Amino acid sequence: MAEYAHSKWKGSTDGTPWMQRSLVKLAGALHPVVLYGVVALVIPFYMLLDGKARGAAYSFFRRRIGFGLVRSFFAVYRNFFNMGKIVIDRFAMYGGRTFKFDIDEKNCLAELSEKKEGFVVASSHVGNFEIAGYSLSLGEKRLNALVYAAETEAVMAGRRKLFEQRNIRMVPVSEDMQHLFIVSAALADGEIVAVPADRLFGSEKSVACDFFGETAKFPAGPYALAAARGVPVIAVFVMKTGATTYRISAMEVKDASEFASVLEMTVRKYPHQWFNFYNFWD
Repeated sequence: MAEYAHSKWKGSTDGTPWMQRSLVKLAGALHPVVLYGVVALVIPFYMLLDGKARGAAYSFFRRRIGFGLVRSFFAVYRNFFNMGKIVIDRFAMYGGRTFKFDIDEKNCLAELSEKKEGFVVASSHVGNFEIAGYSLSLGEKRLNALVYAAETEAVMAGRRKLFEQRNIRMVPVSEDMQHLFIVSAALADGEIVAVPADRLFGSEKSVACDFFGETAKFPAGPYALAAARGVPVIAVFVMKTGATTYRISAMEVKDASEFASVLEMTVRKYPHQWFNFYNFWD
């Protein structure tokens, strides 16, 4: 599976380096559906062994989505299964496989990419945002993606390979906050900056927002960064719709509260693609 914990997220993908390198080769050679079948058999063991993640997911479906007892139990399985499929898809792209992306009519990425000014992309751990970066063409603008520096080498190697082909630069989050200077300079140069907007990392500055009927903390950084450079923030969601297909939607958001609102709308539409396996409201 990947990057979850109960009270906080750990930010790295599970598995040994050998397992991950092998998965890259397998996922590139076999149709994703074949590996999905293997994942389907493994998921019950994850559900048994990781009670904290299971409990957090179960609470999400019961308290936030409003499912009943039995439906919530099966929703947790489906949720874990979807996470497994998302990981397979990422490794499949590391291995050279391609996916099809449908883009909403109201998508504003192409128009903004043609302008001189840069902009901030607010991503989230819903669907599979990362995979879109491997396939989207954003013209001449470079995309600077903030990434968690402690990811595994196999994942980072896969990212580097695909990012280099797509004019994307990884900017690891550092404790000395040097990444903020890098992305600020990138925006000044008319480039694009992609920032996770649903988890606090790097900086603890947050905004309390109404989310599924209760207060949750969202990072203030993406909007402060955009305001400092006078550029827009675009919320982008990449949702899995089939074995080899995804749908991309993008819309401008003014602040964290508006982002929380469109995030909730998206999660309600795709509840089984919510991948924050910890107490998000803590």
